Amino acid sequence: MNIQNTVLLASGIINLIMSVYILSRGWKNKVNLYFSLLTFFNSMWAAGLIVINAGVSHEMTRFFASFIYPVALMIIVSLFYFIIYFPYKTFELSKLYRWLINIFIVVTTLFCIFFYKIFVYNVALVPKLVVYYEIWSYSAYSLVLTMLMLSGVIVLFSKLKKSESVFKFQLKLILVAVIMGTIAGSYFNLFLMYFHNCDYNHLGPLFTLLMNFAVFYLIMSPKIIKE
Repeated sequence: MNIQNTVLLASGIINLIMSVYILSRGWKNKVNLYFSLLTFFNSMWAAGLIVINAGVSHEMTRFFASFIYPVALMIIVSLFYFIIYFPYKTFELSKLYRWLINIFIVVTTLFCIFFYKIFVYNVALVPKLVVYYEIWSYSAYSLVLTMLMLSGVIVLFSKLKKSESVFKFQLKLILVAVIMGTIAGSYFNLFLMYFHNCDYNHLGPLFTLLMNFAVFYLIMSPKIIKE
């Protein structure tokens, strides 16, 4: 197993362990629920990238090169909802916004699974892995993903500005972790992969794993008040 898939396998297993452990603490707690979903979809993302890097067959690689994108979307959506509830809820997301998110999830998932040959119009397995994405659908996907990531960061900034001193360290830590994780994930697994560079696709999950470690620490911290 090459270094890429070794990193991805370790990342996937660790995320899955965190997901199961936090969910076992109480899924009715929104913080636990959305962090568990966040880490679960991170493990699925890593698994999909392992299949892509393995290059078992042309068609399987093409399918999973498309499949990882609705999974990545679910990572960002789970992170966004987690941010809303952590460490406490400060506002109610409008029904319209929720519906728009749900509609985009459904459309993206259906498109990437059933019309993956449009989204990924070609792949090359030798001499090295190269994935070719359709520009318009990829651009639309990237735009919405970026908007969700920015919305999460804005919510964190707003909470940090209004929070009591007891929560400021936790919010600063999670803000730094989220910014680093989303920038690294976007660069290595959104930007570089669109330009046919899959050599570093293991680094996105690695940086998001570090982000999840920081969040895991905060959830487990006895100083955090969970509502």
